[in-house]
Amino acid sequence: MPLKSPLNSLHRAPNTVVLFGVFEADFHSEELRKNGVKVRIQDLPFRALKLLLSRPNEVITREEFRQALWPGDVFVDFDLGIRSAIKRLRDALGDSAENPIFVETVDRRGYRWIAPTHVEPPREATVGAEIEALDLAAAAPPTPAPVDNWDWIRNWKVAGPVVAAAFALGAFGVLSLMLLRRHAGADSIAVLPFANGSGDANTDYLSDGITESLIGNLAHVPQLKVKSRSSVFRYKGKDVDAQKAGSELGVSALVSGRVTSRGDSIEVSAELIDVRDNTAIWEHHYSGKGADIVSLQTQIAGDIAGKLRSKLSSSEKQQVTRQGTQNPEAYDLYLKGRYAWNIRTYGELENAISYFNQAIAKDPGYALAYSGIADAYNVLPNYGGNQNEDFPKSNGAARKALELDPTLAHPHAVLGSNEMQYDWDFASGEAQFKKSFELDPNDATARQWYADDIAMIGGREAEAIAEVDRAHELEPLSPVISRVAASVRVWERRFDEAIAICTKLANDDPTFAIAHDCLAQAYWGKHNYSQVIGEWKTRGELSGFPADAESAAVMEQGFLSAGWKGAVARVTEYREAQRKNGYFSAFDIAGFYADLGDKEQAFHWLNVAYQEHDWLLISLKTNFRLDPIRSDPRFAELVRKVGLPQ
Repeated sequence: MPLKSPLNSLHRAPNTVVLFGVFEADFHSEELRKNGVKVRIQDLPFRALKLLLSRPNEVITREEFRQALWPGDVFVDFDLGIRSAIKRLRDALGDSAENPIFVETVDRRGYRWIAPTHVEPPREATVGAEIEALDLAAAAPPTPAPVDNWDWIRNWKVAGPVVAAAFALGAFGVLSLMLLRRHAGADSIAVLPFANGSGDANTDYLSDGITESLIGNLAHVPQLKVKSRSSVFRYKGKDVDAQKAGSELGVSALVSGRVTSRGDSIEVSAELIDVRDNTAIWEHHYSGKGADIVSLQTQIAGDIAGKLRSKLSSSEKQQVTRQGTQNPEAYDLYLKGRYAWNIRTYGELENAISYFNQAIAKDPGYALAYSGIADAYNVLPNYGGNQNEDFPKSNGAARKALELDPTLAHPHAVLGSNEMQYDWDFASGEAQFKKSFELDPNDATARQWYADDIAMIGGREAEAIAEVDRAHELEPLSPVISRVAASVRVWERRFDEAIAICTKLANDDPTFAIAHDCLAQAYWGKHNYSQVIGEWKTRGELSGFPADAESAAVMEQGFLSAGWKGAVARVTEYREAQRKNGYFSAFDIAGFYADLGDKEQAFHWLNVAYQEHDWLLISLKTNFRLDPIRSDPRFAELVRKVGLPQ
C-alpha cells in the first residue's frame, strides 16, 4: 500500500526544526538535541522519528514504516527492524513502551506520536541543489546489499557545491573507517538465544540449535571470547536491553536474531550490536528452503565474523564457517539431539542419543554427532543411567569424533573426565584435559570438569580453586559452573563458602535443583541435619527424578520418628532396595553406613563400589562422609587399589 501523504510539509521541508519538550529534531543537520546538546541516535531511529513527527497523533502502520525506512530492493526482517528502530528511538528520548511520553505502541497496528510539537519555520535554502541519496558505494556493482549501520551514508542529503559534497564524502569515509576499526576491535561476544518466530514450540530446537552453532562457529574467531550456552540461555524468551545484557555478560558485542520456519521455508534475521554505545554494527535477513539450512548457517557465521575481524586468513574463515556436515537432514537431527541433551532428563538424554545416531546414519562422517553421543553418555549416570555401560560408550564416541576431526577440543575434555572418573587413569585423563585447553583455552565447561575432578581426588586444592575460578571468569553467569565452584569448596571442607554460593544460586533461580543438593551436602558437613532434610526435600520436588523425591520423603519420615540416625537408616534401606530395580551408587550406600558407624557394611559397599568402578571412589580422600572409617587399615588399602595419587 502506498505511503500516505504527510499532513504537514515536514518531508518537503528538509531545513525544518521540530521542538518537543526539551528536545529538538533538526531535519537539516539530521541531529537530535536535548537542551541544545546533541544526542547520539542512529539513522534508522532518526528517520522513524521524522516519519512520526510528520503525522502527530496519527497511527503509522508497520507497512508505512517499512516503505519509508527501507527501499524496495532491501531484504530484512521488517518487524524486527521496526521494533529495533523504535526501541532505539525511545532509548534516545528516555521514553518507554510501558509509560510512553512520546511514542505510543498501538497493538497489532503500529506506532503513534503523542507529545505536543512546535515546528520552527524552514531556514533559507542554501546555495546549490540537494544531492539526493549520495551513495558512497556507487562504484560497486548495483547488487542488493544487507541493511547495515552505513545506510545513513547512502541516504545522506547535503546541500552545497559539489566540492563541499566531495569534502563531506571524504570526511565520512574516514569516519566510517574509524568506526569499522573500533567495531572490529570487539574482544568478546555473546550470542543471545534466537527467537522462534514460527509460534510453534516444536521448532524451538531450530532457533536454539542455530544459536548454539553460532556460538561454536564464533569460538574460532581469533582473539575473541565467546560466551557459552550456559551463560546466555537465561535470556531466552525475554525482552533484552542490549547494554544491560552486555554489562551483565561482560562482553563488548551481542548477536541477536529470529528464526522462522514455515513448511519447507526458513527465514533467519540476525543483528550484531556494539553494546558500548548500543549501535547496530550490522543486520541482515536470510531466507531459503529447509534444505539450505547448512549453507544459511555457514553464511551467517561468516558474515558476523567478517564484521568482527576484517582480515581473516583462509584457514580461519574455514574454521569459523565449518558446520561438520553438508547434509541438511543430518544437521537438523543433530540440532534436535542437542536440544534434547540440554533438557537433561533420563528420557531426553536417551532421545538425544537416538537423534545423534540418526544423524550419523545420514552422514557417517559427522564428527559433531559422535561428540554429542559422547556428551550424552558422559552425563547419563547422573540421571539414572548405568555407569558401567554409559562411560565406555562415551569414551568410544569421543574417540570416534576425534578420529574424524582431530581439531575438536571438547571430546578431549570428555575423555579426560571419563578416564579420571571411571578408568582411574589419572595421568591419561590429565593429558586429555591439557589437550582440550590447548585447542580451546576458553572452554569454561572443560575447566569446570577438570576443577571438580582434581578437587575430588585431593591434594591440589589451590589449583582446583584457580581452575574453577577461571571457568567462572569465562562464564560468570553460568549456574552450573557456580554450583561446581561450591562443590570444590565442599571437597575442601570450606562449607560456609559453599553455602554462600549455593544460597545465592537458589535465590537467583528457585527452580535450580542442584543448588539445593549442594546446600544439603554443605549442611551435612556442618552437622546441620534439619537443613539437610529440608534441602533434599526441595531438590526432590524440583529435579523431576522420582528417586530424588522418594529418597527425600523416606529421609524426612525417618528424621521425624528417630532423628538423623533414623533418616540415614531409612534412606539406606530404600537405596539398597532400589538397586534390585536399577543402578544406584554403592559408594553412596557406603557413605550412609559410615555415617551410621557400621564399619563392616561400609567396607562391604565400598568393595562393591570398587568392583563396579563407581566413579565417586575418586573422592575417597576428600569425602567427609567417610571420616568415621578413615583410620581403618582397609581404607588405605582401597585408596592404593584405586590408584589415587598419594
